[in-house]
Amino acid sequence: MEDFIFSINAVAPLIILIAAGYGARQINFVSDKFLSEATRFVFKFLLPLMLFQNIRNTFQGEFVNTSLIFTAIVGISLVIILSFCIVPLFVKRSGQRGSMIQGIYRSNFLIYGMPLATGMYGQDAANSIAMLLGVIVPFYNVAAVIILSIFSETRINRLSLAHLLWDVVRNPLIIGCVAGMLFGALKIEIPLMLNKPINDLSVAASPLALFLMGGDFKFKSLNNNLWKALSATAVRLIIVPLAAVMAFIFMGFRTVELSVLLCIFATPTAVSSYVMSVNMGCDGELSGQIVVLTTAASSLSIFLFVFVLRSIGFL
Repeated sequence: MEDFIFSINAVAPLIILIAAGYGARQINFVSDKFLSEATRFVFKFLLPLMLFQNIRNTFQGEFVNTSLIFTAIVGISLVIILSFCIVPLFVKRSGQRGSMIQGIYRSNFLIYGMPLATGMYGQDAANSIAMLLGVIVPFYNVAAVIILSIFSETRINRLSLAHLLWDVVRNPLIIGCVAGMLFGALKIEIPLMLNKPINDLSVAASPLALFLMGGDFKFKSLNNNLWKALSATAVRLIIVPLAAVMAFIFMGFRTVELSVLLCIFATPTAVSSYVMSVNMGCDGELSGQIVVLTTAASSLSIFLFVFVLRSIGFL
């Protein structure tokens, strides 16, 4: 019950922010133009700042547990490859393919995973997550840029390797990740007069992204995307973590390491996936629906995974 309450407390604030955005749009407190411009502002400015601050504050340039890093990267890569092969077989529209693939592989590791793992194992888990943040978050974003560029519905020119590399290099989130890693590894201090406003703005990124996603959420359009959103949710919260956990247990991972891996593969779809889909020409509406559904259902799914794994002595 303790783990269930913990999961509820982690999810409830996210749902409330989404509901606030939805309510604000319904009473015309915010307009579609505001939602569009604010989403672009979050993507190009606030989210990069958030990534910069989080990675800078946690990443020290040390990779102590290389087996954990290697396992996480290989696991995520397999999820991406399998999704890339399977999703296009069932989804015809290009932009929706990109949104579904991103919704399946990209977890809310940064916002959800850290408190979940540290809640179970404290500083030991926090140290492992700090090490992984400097690797997983940039990897997520590079993969997202590649996937969304391939399936973009707004690209005019034919996609080439040069265009793909350019999309990766100029992506604001990747710039934020790289800058955070450099500042963290080189231990570059930022003066307090600059650090405080940067920190205040970075803290606003996730709540505002959730609010905007709620404002853009339309129940009518969910009917058209229902099977896609539900399929992505089931794969993200059930199939991916179940297969991953079974593989990790077979490989010998237990307690702290297993909890950290669980937080990568069992947490809901990242909020930034919605913002990236909107700004890179894929189906932002579907991405938002996947984020909402996975976030709402994750309190139960994560509780069940933690409860069962603890009951059989692996956590």
